[in-house]
Amino acid sequence: MKLRFLLEYAGIRLLDFFLSLLSWESCQSVGAFVGRTAAFFGRRRWAMTVANVAHAFPERSPEEHEAIALEAWENAGRIASEFCRSRHLTKEELLQRVRFENLDLVDKMKAEGRGALHNIGHLGNWEVGGIAFTALGYPLGVVGRVMRNPLLDRWLNETRGRFGESVFAHRNPFFQVVRWLKGGKLTAILIDHNLYQGGIFVPFFGRPAATSTLSGLLSVKLNCPIISTRVRREGSGLVVSFHGPLRPNKDAEPEAEAERLTLEMTREMEGYVRERPGEWLWGHNRWKRTHEAPPQDEA
Repeated sequence: MKLRFLLEYAGIRLLDFFLSLLSWESCQSVGAFVGRTAAFFGRRRWAMTVANVAHAFPERSPEEHEAIALEAWENAGRIASEFCRSRHLTKEELLQRVRFENLDLVDKMKAEGRGALHNIGHLGNWEVGGIAFTALGYPLGVVGRVMRNPLLDRWLNETRGRFGESVFAHRNPFFQVVRWLKGGKLTAILIDHNLYQGGIFVPFFGRPAATSTLSGLLSVKLNCPIISTRVRREGSGLVVSFHGPLRPNKDAEPEAEAERLTLEMTREMEGYVRERPGEWLWGHNRWKRTHEAPPQDEA
C-alpha cells in the first residue's frame, strides 16, 4: 500500500468527519468555497474549463464564460461535499433533499421485464441522485471508473451502495450489465465521459467527442428501453427527472443502430447542459481525443 494512498484516504475521512457535523446547507456552502479556491490554485485546469465553455458558447462574452466556469467549479465542490454528507443521512432525510419527477415512466419501463438503461451525465449531483433513487427501493446498477487508490475506491462504492446500488467496474462491464438487465433491473451509464480508447466520435457542442456505445449496444442486444435521466438543482435540493424512452429499431443493422442511439443520447445530454451550463462538469477534459477524430466529411 503506497503512502500516498494512505494519506489521501486519511484526508477524505477527516473531511467526511468535519462535514458530518454541518447542516446540509452549510455543507453545500463549504463545498462551493472549496470549488472556488481550487479554481484559483488549479490554473491549468481552470484555463481548460474556460476554454471548453468558450468553445461551446462562442456567442457569449468572455465574462459569461468565466462566470459559467466558476459556477461549474462551485458545483463540483458541492458534489463532493454533498456526497460525504449523504453518508450520514437516513433514507427519510435524504429523500427530503432529493425529489423525483416522472417516476411512473420508470415503473412502466421496469414492468416490461427487460430491464432499462438510464442515460445520465455529469449534471447537478448525479452521485447523490443515484443513491436517493435506490433509497426509494429501485434496484440500480451503475458503471463507474475504478479509482487508483483502492481505499478510496472501496469508500466510494460503500457510500454508493448504502441503500443497494451496485457498481460495475468500467473495464469490460458488458456481461455483468447483461446479467443485471436480464433480471429486469435498471442500469445507469454516463454518456459524457471522455473515452480513452475505442468507441465512436459524435458531435458534442460542435466538436467530435469520443463516446462509448455501451448503452446503445446493450439496448440493441437486449431490446431494452433507454430512459433519459437528468439531475438538476432546485434551491438547496436536487430534482431527478426521467424522460423518453428511446427504443432500438429491431429491423436495423445492430452496430449502426447502436451508433444512432449513442448520437441521440448525446444530443439529449447536450440539450440539458445548454439549459443549465453551470451545473455540468466543464473541468472534465471531454474532448481530449478530438485530435483522433476523422475529418468532418468522413465522420
